Amino acid sequence: MPVASPVSIAQATNRLTEDNVRAVIDQLQTARANQNVDQTLALIAPFAVTVVTVQSGNGLSTITTRLEGLQAHRQLLEQSFGQVQSQESLENYVTIDIINDDFGIAKIYQMEAVETAEGQSWMASSQTVLRLGRVDGRVLITSATVEGWISPRPAQN
Repeated sequence: MPVASPVSIAQATNRLTEDNVRAVIDQLQTARANQNVDQTLALIAPFAVTVVTVQSGNGLSTITTRLEGLQAHRQLLEQSFGQVQSQESLENYVTIDIINDDFGIAKIYQMEAVETAEGQSWMASSQTVLRLGRVDGRVLITSATVEGWISPRPAQN
C-alpha cells in the first residue's frame, strides 16, 4: 500500500489548517532554494497579485513592482533566479495565522547572503506576507506583499 506524503495528507482536508499552510510554505522555500520556477508557480493561484518593494543600500533607491497573474510571476522569477549564483540563509522564520477555514496568512522573515552570476556579493533582507486560500480544493497563495532591502555585502577580512 503506497504511503501518502505529508503534503498530500495536508491538502486532503476540506479546510485551511496550519498544517496545510505550513506544507505550502515548505514547498515554496524548497522551490525557491532550488530556483525552480515551475514548482514555485504551482503554489500560486492563477489570479494572484504580488507587490514587491525593494530598497537598496541607504534607502535612497526604492523599486516597487506589481505582478498580476502567473505569467508576470514567471517573468520575475526567471529574471531573479537567473541573476543568483548562490544564496545562504542567515535568518529565516515563519509565522502562520489561520483566519478561518478558507483564509490564512503566513509571514516569512528572512536574511540572506547572495552571490550574483556576475560575482557580486549582497546582503538581502525581506518580510513577505502571503495570503493563502482554497482554490479548486487546493491551498494556494492568492496574494503577497514583499518588503525587502538589499545592499552590497561588506568586504570580509
